[in-house]
Amino acid sequence: MKRYDVIIVGSGSAASQAASILRESGKAIAIIENWTFGGTCPQRGCDPKKMLAEGAELLARTERMRELGIDGNLSLDWSSFKKRIDEYRFSIPTTKTQHWNEMNIDLYQGEPHFIDEDSIVIDGHELSANQFLIATGQTPRPLDIPGGELAITSDDVFDLDVLPESIHIVGAGYIAFEFAHIFRRFGSDVTLLIRSHALKAFDPNVVHRLIEESKRIGITVRHDVEPTRIDGNVLTLSDDSTLEGVVLNATGRIPSIERLRLEAASVTADHHGVHVNEHLQTSNPNIYAAGDVAKSPNPALTPFAGQEGRLAALNMLHGNTRALPERPAPTIVYATPPIAKVGLTVEEAEAEGIDFDVKETDMSHFLTYSRINDTTAYSKVLLSAEGHVIGAHLIGHHAPELINLFSFIIQNKLSHQHVKHLEVAYPTAASDLTYLI
Repeated sequence: MKRYDVIIVGSGSAASQAASILRESGKAIAIIENWTFGGTCPQRGCDPKKMLAEGAELLARTERMRELGIDGNLSLDWSSFKKRIDEYRFSIPTTKTQHWNEMNIDLYQGEPHFIDEDSIVIDGHELSANQFLIATGQTPRPLDIPGGELAITSDDVFDLDVLPESIHIVGAGYIAFEFAHIFRRFGSDVTLLIRSHALKAFDPNVVHRLIEESKRIGITVRHDVEPTRIDGNVLTLSDDSTLEGVVLNATGRIPSIERLRLEAASVTADHHGVHVNEHLQTSNPNIYAAGDVAKSPNPALTPFAGQEGRLAALNMLHGNTRALPERPAPTIVYATPPIAKVGLTVEEAEAEGIDFDVKETDMSHFLTYSRINDTTAYSKVLLSAEGHVIGAHLIGHHAPELINLFSFIIQNKLSHQHVKHLEVAYPTAASDLTYLI
């Protein structure tokens, strides 16, 4: 049985960040991956999805500008986008494995499971370690209906050689809305099936505006329905109506731990993830968890996975000297238009008993947006009694960049007066900040 200082299970952002720190400290490391090395984000997640979203946004922006003098027809070619995306995502495993080989990290590919508190088996080979890091991320939630396995997931979208003529998306979260807008802009007929509330983590006013814009561009939005079965390419709904076409299961993602047999390692977990303390240590003191698989206060987003990987590695090296910091979590839905949030919603601020004011702004008449004919631009900003921003909620073309500025403002506890004295270039979206708070 080969023994290591640390075995990392998973090879995404959290694993990669941890591996670099641990190896630089001289630790003997192995990385185990049950799919292809490199993780979800660059291969079947945020990166290739954003490449498709760029095309969708370009088309959306061109359509908005028609009233301002843009002429001619523009279309998006699925096969050309797929070719470029494949070139990018298929290069990831080679790049990652070469990098780790150069660092003298041992790599194992297969389905692992624990056999006791310091040993793991992969393809019949037993490995042991002084410490483990579980960084296996998440996997699509199964669609638990007869024929549910016939639905594709976000993992499968990038394998589609042909753009679906019709696609029916089950779900109401990030993945559902992003792919609804991507497929619609590429030319598919799209139905979005929402069982209850859409995008629950976001401000209701922002979500309402996005839904209305979704309808305007031709997405069929159906509320209070859910799928009951799939037969071939026929989807039956709870109201007994049927739809023909590709079904995309976008009902969410769950921790990728089903086959790890964590109980053998005395590691506690549930459907929300592996239980960790503020140091990312599990119920087994020699096993840590980081990234989307960990049940931590952070959202399941790539930047936070990387941060958690670094923090876990440092605690594994030096004892539990570092705790998870409380930081704002800027979050974006890359629809057309995008929406974004950071900090507290109105409901969350009220639940915490915070004294605050709300400033809502229709930004569509600002030159920043009128010059690109963005009629959706809107902001809602929450200000504490002391004048600090505690939440920001946006929709519009510039929302993704503006939300990063609001995140900086919240993280550094800048007051309204601080923001008014920031020197920024004009005319830019940032130059509108002072009017939003």
